[in-house]
Amino acid sequence: MTAISRTRFPGCEVTLVTSDFCRSRGIAAALIILMLGCNRTAPTTPPSPPSQRIAKQAESPQNPTVNRQATQPPAAKATSVGTTETDPATEPAAPTAASKPQPVHRPDDQRLKHDDRRLAEAGIRLYESKRLKLYTDIDAQAARALPPVIDAVYLAWVEYFGALPPDRAGSEFQMTGYLIRDEALFREAGLVPEDLPMFEHGRHRRNEFWMREQQYDYFRRHLLIHEATHCFMTFMPGVDAPVWYIEGMAEYFATHHIEPDGSVSFRVMPTSPEAFAGWGRIKGIRDEYVANKGKSIRNLIAMRPTEFLKPEPYAWSWALCQFLDAHPRYRERFRKLGGHTQGRAFQREFEVAFDDDSRDLNTEWLQFVINLQYGYEATRAAIDFQPGQPLTTDRPSHRLDIAADRGWQSSGVLLEAGQTYEIAASGRFTLADRPKPWESEPQGITFRYFDRRPLGLLVGCLRTEEGNAGGDNDSMVKVIEIGRSRSLEAPLTGTLYLRLNDAWNSLGDNRGRVSVEIGRPRSAK
Repeated sequence: MTAISRTRFPGCEVTLVTSDFCRSRGIAAALIILMLGCNRTAPTTPPSPPSQRIAKQAESPQNPTVNRQATQPPAAKATSVGTTETDPATEPAAPTAASKPQPVHRPDDQRLKHDDRRLAEAGIRLYESKRLKLYTDIDAQAARALPPVIDAVYLAWVEYFGALPPDRAGSEFQMTGYLIRDEALFREAGLVPEDLPMFEHGRHRRNEFWMREQQYDYFRRHLLIHEATHCFMTFMPGVDAPVWYIEGMAEYFATHHIEPDGSVSFRVMPTSPEAFAGWGRIKGIRDEYVANKGKSIRNLIAMRPTEFLKPEPYAWSWALCQFLDAHPRYRERFRKLGGHTQGRAFQREFEVAFDDDSRDLNTEWLQFVINLQYGYEATRAAIDFQPGQPLTTDRPSHRLDIAADRGWQSSGVLLEAGQTYEIAASGRFTLADRPKPWESEPQGITFRYFDRRPLGLLVGCLRTEEGNAGGDNDSMVKVIEIGRSRSLEAPLTGTLYLRLNDAWNSLGDNRGRVSVEIGRPRSAK
């Protein structure tokens, strides 16, 4: 026998499930279900990561993961035909029913059926596609465009996480969503369960979700995708991935862009506040950082479910998923984590995946947070960490090229604290092609600025190497202006990294490079 009790907190509900088996051993299992910026309500299930552009592709269960596929019985071995007599006592016993692999099925569909004609007469109309039944009282033109978006993102989920197992009836997976403008109308029609906790934006339960109408078209679609992603990720039983991953991936898939041909791209980096109206996560992160409330990866992944009663944890969760999935060095490892959402292996797998280069990861995460802006180009901003070597009498100077279309690049030189170095740069490069080519030299162009410095200015920073004084708190944070030439007294011991100053969302149209020479003063050589 099982007893269920619920305790309400602001914005969340704790359900205590106790069975006779548990009581006989003094065990209680508490499942915390809360409104995660989207107000989740029931113990549900998540998955894993890859596809950015979902256009007109055939639907198929690509890249299935182990925890989402039905277990297949082993192939029967072929035997030779003959008449040799055998002793039954020496024959292996036939496998028992209990030893045979059992097929895996997804839970049965428990959605209630509605009288669609009666609901339409009341002003709540149904808009249906293969993957979504949407009941709503909003404008018909706006509503009609929503179910196809869920059909498209379903393909992205399957490609990223693998297909859900089939159900026993062999039916297609489908969700029901309720997009509510007039809440009283929906409650009167019996479409909002009495036991569904209050929610500010949206809430899901199994393969159903409820959401409020939004001011902006973009954010209406965003919230719809967010809640639907929860339904897909958490539909299988036993999901125990951390809340930052569940919420971060729902936010990540929901950041989308409708292409000119009508197809939809998911998991995109938002390009402007106007194109992603109502979202605001980037501003939230920048405001937190300026207020000295920035989060390290360690702090972020340790966030408790109760912290998700505020909007900021959603922003940080999205940022970490975006950072790890878009970064060329980390994305493959991150995407494999989607296969470990059932059971309790997720945290262990996360540590195994990233512990070996955690120092590099933390440095790049800090750079991402500091420099995050709409249209941030993760691939061009990725840092190829190359520890520098000190200049010596045998190597009194070092020359290298710095590309205009990349972020921080190692100089290959380790500057030693208190020592003075001469840095000189030359060359021309292009910072933009429109409205006409913007050419610059290492001193930059003063009619356009970024980060309060001339566009194109040669700048540097120091990264402390392990075992050197200075500490990671100062590593690559303080920007040093260099320009065409400069005498620089190293404030700490570290590898010098260089870049040509430009916005982090504008590196793609840059061309060319500059030549840089680093040397010790003559008296010090």
